[in-house]
Amino acid sequence: MRVVLCCGDAVTGQSAAPRPHRPSSGAADWRGSAFRAALVSLLLIGALLGISQLQHSVLKLHGTSLTAERAPDFSGLLDTQGRRFSWRAERGRAVLVFFGYTHCPDVCPLTLSALRQSLDRIGPLRRNVRVIFVSLDPIRDTPAVLRAYLDAFIPDAVGLRGSLQDVAQSARQWGISWRRVNATHGDYWIDHTAAVTLVGPRGHLRARYGYGQLADPAWLAADLHAMLARP
Repeated sequence: MRVVLCCGDAVTGQSAAPRPHRPSSGAADWRGSAFRAALVSLLLIGALLGISQLQHSVLKLHGTSLTAERAPDFSGLLDTQGRRFSWRAERGRAVLVFFGYTHCPDVCPLTLSALRQSLDRIGPLRRNVRVIFVSLDPIRDTPAVLRAYLDAFIPDAVGLRGSLQDVAQSARQWGISWRRVNATHGDYWIDHTAAVTLVGPRGHLRARYGYGQLADPAWLAADLHAMLARP
């Protein structure tokens, strides 16, 4: 008797049970690659959106953007009441820092006037902005002289002064250049960087303004609005 074997078991002659279908290793690799590609795409999209939002935030400022480093301390300097300045006490406020001197014939009074005009435009947010004026002429700018000078422009501004050594150190930390220029009859004037630095509510440097960038008070007012709305 012949035994015919067709698509069956070689020993029993019975038909073999169907085997379950298994995806090939090539298909599994393809699916894994597609998943990884989708994940990378999502991460890239998220990163691009984050960069776009950051750039949008920076572009809102009319001043020259600065690296968001923590603002330097004013080591050795005291205010007109003899107190040390504390950044912790200014937490939550936007702070505008300017180095100048009370005998300045033009740039300093013009800058303070421009700041006052900008502050007058921001309404209730005004209480969340502090102006700091650091004297580059502590010999002539006594506490009483400095206080009277600031009261004529921005009464709640903080006036800081100290020894020439401490003032020079602070000016370097804030990127301010200055030099004394002797005139006739023992008089002198001070040539200095005329720039206002904006510090954000968390104590980080945000932007710097030359006088030309302060000419339109609406510009700084808009920046302060943006800064206090999204510190």
